[in-house]
Amino acid sequence: MKTLNTLIKLNKNKLDVILKKLDYIESEKLRLEQKQQSLEDEAESEVKKYSGTPYAYMLDRYMQSFRNIIKRIEVQIHQHSLEIEFLRRSLREQYAELKKFEIALERQKQVELEKQRKLEAKTLDEFSTNKFIYTKSKQ
Repeated sequence: MKTLNTLIKLNKNKLDVILKKLDYIESEKLRLEQKQQSLEDEAESEVKKYSGTPYAYMLDRYMQSFRNIIKRIEVQIHQHSLEIEFLRRSLREQYAELKKFEIALERQKQVELEKQRKLEAKTLDEFSTNKFIYTKSKQ
């Protein structure tokens, strides 16, 4: 039983680690998505602000650098999405493993409880039998 408890604790720790990684990566992905949206909004406002002005010739190079930055962010978001998918799969597998150990522990406890009940019943039967024999011999 001790080994099952140890395995359960180990699996719970692994679940906690996976959950922490998953939470961190999801927050990082959200941060990148917000940054991407902010950059896109900024680029749109720059286009509105400088198109048709003497600075419009520089706008193309400026927008190209914005597009490159946004593409890099999109790649990072995609990588985070893949990591999240992998971690969720790992989380499901680890949870299934944990449940197996918990079910095995529960069954083991039931078997021990049944053995204890049988032992108590046998002891009570022996006691009752001895008491009956003792009272019969007294009469």
